[in-house]
Amino acid sequence: MGGIFLIAKLFDIIAAPIFGTVMDTHETRWGRRRPWLVLAVPILMLSVYMVSNPPESAGTLYLLFWLTVLYMGWDAWTISHTSWALELSDDYDQRSRITSWLQYMVIFGGLLVSMIPTIMERISSPTYEEKVSTIALWMLAVLPLSVLICLFSAPERNVPQQSHLGFRKGLGVLLHSMALVRLLISNALLTFSTYFVQGLFVFFVTYTLNLEDQVGFILTFLIVGGLLFLPVWVKLSEHWNKHKAVQAAVLVGLVTPLLLLVLPPNNIVLASLTFLIVGANSSANEFLPRTMMADVCDADQLQTGSQRMGLYYSLLQISSKITGGLGIFIGFSFLAYFGFDPSLGDANPEDAVERLRLIIVILPVIAYCIVIGLMWKYPITRERQREMRSMIHQPNSRYSGKE
Repeated sequence: MGGIFLIAKLFDIIAAPIFGTVMDTHETRWGRRRPWLVLAVPILMLSVYMVSNPPESAGTLYLLFWLTVLYMGWDAWTISHTSWALELSDDYDQRSRITSWLQYMVIFGGLLVSMIPTIMERISSPTYEEKVSTIALWMLAVLPLSVLICLFSAPERNVPQQSHLGFRKGLGVLLHSMALVRLLISNALLTFSTYFVQGLFVFFVTYTLNLEDQVGFILTFLIVGGLLFLPVWVKLSEHWNKHKAVQAAVLVGLVTPLLLLVLPPNNIVLASLTFLIVGANSSANEFLPRTMMADVCDADQLQTGSQRMGLYYSLLQISSKITGGLGIFIGFSFLAYFGFDPSLGDANPEDAVERLRLIIVILPVIAYCIVIGLMWKYPITRERQREMRSMIHQPNSRYSGKE
């Protein structure tokens, strides 16, 4: 099963930058982003249904094929949608507000989906398969509706005619952009920490805190923590700079997990409040790298004369995909290394259960320390971004798109 997901993810990683590049370089009468968003709908609807409602005869090839199709549709959806959003404004702070609203909707959508199995459990005693199938049917209804709302809500901005940029030159610009490298590594470490904690969350709450029946309830507090603190990170990014807001959020993420080291078992109130605080920086981990990537794309446009938002966002996605899977893999590997066997349940040795506390705290703290260093004296500040936009829009500039 792990091999199937790995192979599908490899296809996903290869396809993402290809999709981003094609979107950037092919203008249609309906724009560069809209056609891909519309195209993604039937692909996602079909693949979601097939993955969530497999026939009895479904096997390895069935899962591999439809999972790969699902990833392809998701790439087309997210790259076109987020690139469209990031292109709506050239303003440093307005971009933060736009991406924060994207994050609000992500969290809100996650809460809506999490309510589906909860409601079903209140009404009857559904099986796991029935819960998954119902969530899929919900997605089939929401996907086309959400695209219609999107298409009629905001226009695509007109992007000036781009100069031709060869593969070798384009790759060279990417490799020599230290702002891009620092942002990608930071995003990778933030994603690693998020998935690492999420991967171990069920085991920690179930066996270390002895709250197996409250896993879903406590998880909600982890999500709500990110929702409540999202406006705080937006205000900090506007008051300071985005990279300073990242450092502040990471500092919170560095300190608050230490509460898990002293959290007593069998206490649902303290566990809920603690995970509310632990989840505080999760929304910053998502939206700040995206809005910072738009500013990095300005630097690329200034240097190359090409606007490559789709490609740059796909690279951000790749950094998340690689380290997200790595975070779960390392988390599970550490469990085995320290003597914890999920199949034993409550029969695990007490010292192995207590080691979960150290595992779920130490690696994220190390990752956050590295991010603070990477964001130190980050080169693209508010002043530098506005200077770059001014240079791009100069009528006689060779970068203005009017060459």
